[in-house]
Amino acid sequence: MIIAISAVSIIYGLLGFMVFDSTAATSILLCVIGAVSIIVRLVLSKKIKKKSVALIFFVSLCLVVLVLSGLTGTMERERAKSVLAFNEVDSMLEKGQAERALERLANISKKGGHHDDNTEIRLREFRAYRLLSNETDEVRALEKCAIYKDVRYYMALASTQLRAGKQTEALDTYIEAAAMYPHYHEAQLNAGYLSFIRGEYSRAEFYLLRACIIDPKDPHSLFFLGSVKYAQGMYPEAEGYLQRANKLKIDASMKRDIQDLLDSMPEGA
Repeated sequence: MIIAISAVSIIYGLLGFMVFDSTAATSILLCVIGAVSIIVRLVLSKKIKKKSVALIFFVSLCLVVLVLSGLTGTMERERAKSVLAFNEVDSMLEKGQAERALERLANISKKGGHHDDNTEIRLREFRAYRLLSNETDEVRALEKCAIYKDVRYYMALASTQLRAGKQTEALDTYIEAAAMYPHYHEAQLNAGYLSFIRGEYSRAEFYLLRACIIDPKDPHSLFFLGSVKYAQGMYPEAEGYLQRANKLKIDASMKRDIQDLLDSMPEGA
């Protein structure tokens, strides 16, 4: 009788969690009570048979499955909550509501959440302090991201270095990001562009080619690669990249720049 009731308790706990959306704590408690009751009953009977061993194994397996399911479900729910919260902050930042964004971030930080939330918080604090022109806290927030090596950290760091007129340091940052994240288009493009404007054409060509491979329809990658080829005197290749860029959706300024380069090519080149 005890074993039957205990089995019902375990089944109800499992169904409650998987079907009726009970809390993980309630479901686990029911399963633990049922499992303990069965084990105690078997021990008191002093007759542990093969069927009993199989039953104990089944109960243990159910508990493991339940705990794993509970942890997975909890992590997914926390992740979903984090995504919604950070989307809300992003909306505030896009509207220029930096102070509201900082208050929301402080609230998120206080509650805690998924293990990577700290990076997300610091990167958004950086954006908020930049909107407020608070350079001290902007730098402090960025420094706290350094240990995570997130590609967005590198992009933010390079932009800060460029604002400070540290073009060489910014280029080094983009190159480091491009090496760590070889499939991240912005890192390749920016490393190539900065190399180009510094007259380092071979390096610029290397990164801009990678940028074009990652996104063959990005007009900026094509335009700057065409410009590099033009500067190197490789006019047929330059024309090919410039014409590809010209066929894409670009603004009037880039169209003029492309046409100026095409018009200035030597005849028959």
